Amino acid sequence: MTKKNKNVSDSKKKIINSTNPRQQLESIRIPMRVAKCIAGAVGLLIILMIGLVVNYKQTINTANADKIELEMLRQTNGVQVKQIQELAQATAILQKDMERLNSLDVELRRIVNNEETIATSRAGLVRPSVNYSNQDKEQVQMEINQINNMINNLQIAVKAREESLVELKEELLAKQARLASRPSIWPTRGEVTSRFGSRNSPGGIGSNFHPGIDIANDIGTQIIATADGIVTESGWSSGYGETVEINHGNGITTLYGHNSRLVVHTGERVKKGQLIAYLGNTGYTTGPHLHYEIRVNGTAVNPASFLN
Repeated sequence: MTKKNKNVSDSKKKIINSTNPRQQLESIRIPMRVAKCIAGAVGLLIILMIGLVVNYKQTINTANADKIELEMLRQTNGVQVKQIQELAQATAILQKDMERLNSLDVELRRIVNNEETIATSRAGLVRPSVNYSNQDKEQVQMEINQINNMINNLQIAVKAREESLVELKEELLAKQARLASRPSIWPTRGEVTSRFGSRNSPGGIGSNFHPGIDIANDIGTQIIATADGIVTESGWSSGYGETVEINHGNGITTLYGHNSRLVVHTGERVKKGQLIAYLGNTGYTTGPHLHYEIRVNGTAVNPASFLN
C-alpha cells in the first residue's frame, strides 16, 4: 500500500512539473535579433503602405487637377472658336457692304456717263489671321480685341462712305434730271431760215417779232423732243397748224409748229430725243419748215441760248 501511494505521488509531481509555465516559455522563446528583424520588416511595410497611399492620393489629386484644367481649356477654346466664328461672320458682312459700295460706285459712274473710267477696286477685306500655337491666353485675347476694334472701325467707315455715296447719287440724279429737262438739243435737221427776234414779215410788208426759229427741210422729216417733259398740247393751233407743246418743268416749255403729223398725245410723258412729230407746212407758212420756240415762265426766249 505504501509503495502504491508513492507511485501515485511521483506521478502527480511529474504532472505538476510538466505544466510549469517557466518551462513552457523557455521552450518557445524567440531570439531578440529575429524579433527586431521582424519588427523592422513590419515597420518598413507599414511605411511603404503609407507611402503608397499618399502617392496614390497625390496622383488622384493631380489627375483631377489636370482634368479640371483640361476642361477649362476646352471651354476657353470653345469660347475663342465662337468668337472667331463671329468675327468671320462680321468680316463677311463687311465684305458684302464693300461689294455693295463698289456697285454703288459703278452706278454713279454710269450716271455721269463715264463708263470708260470705271476702275473700281474689287479687293475685299483682308481677314486677319492669328497664330495661336505659341501664344498664351492673354496674347490671344489681345489679338481678338484688336480684331474687334478693327471691325468696329471698318463698320463706322463703311457706313460713313455709304451715306456719302448715297448723297452724291441723289445730287447726280437731280443734276441729271435738270439736264434732261433742259432743251439743249436741236429738234430736227435742216437749215435755219429765220432766227429769233425782229425780222421782215413773211408777206414782205413791214416787220414783226419772231418768237422762235424756223428750220426748213423736207416734209416728213422727223422732229424730236428737245428735253424730257409732259405733252401739254397736241393738235391744231391757229397760225401754227399741227402743234406740239411740252412742259419741261422749272417754268420751261417748248413749242413745235407747222407739223404734217403728230405722234404724241396730250398728257404723255416724253424723253429727250423721242420722236414727237413729222415736219410739214400746216398753218400759216410759206413753205415746209419747223417753227420752234422755247418759253421760260411764259415768255419766249432765244433758243440759241439753250442749243448745243
